[in-house]
Amino acid sequence: MKLGDIYINKENKSLIQIDSFASHMGDFLKGHVIIFRQLEEHGDLIGSIPSFNGYGSKEEIESEYELLVPQEKLKEYDDWNKIFELAKTH
Repeated sequence: MKLGDIYINKENKSLIQIDSFASHMGDFLKGHVIIFRQLEEHGDLIGSIPSFNGYGSKEEIESEYELLVPQEKLKEYDDWNKIFELAKTH
């Protein structure tokens, strides 16, 4: 799981993107959580709202989502519309 990876929900096809990693009060020895942003399509507008960010462990996220576009392949997509089209056919 890397920053920028895009995951698709296994049931409702919603998209998230890995945004950052966090630890409680900077204590890296106690583990970390993964912060993701919800990617949404509103007509011609595509984006995310920081107040709708989510978090979870790698295991929690992978139980509900699967990798759609790895961060290394993002450059192959001209815009977000193509990623949402891919999600609809996935």
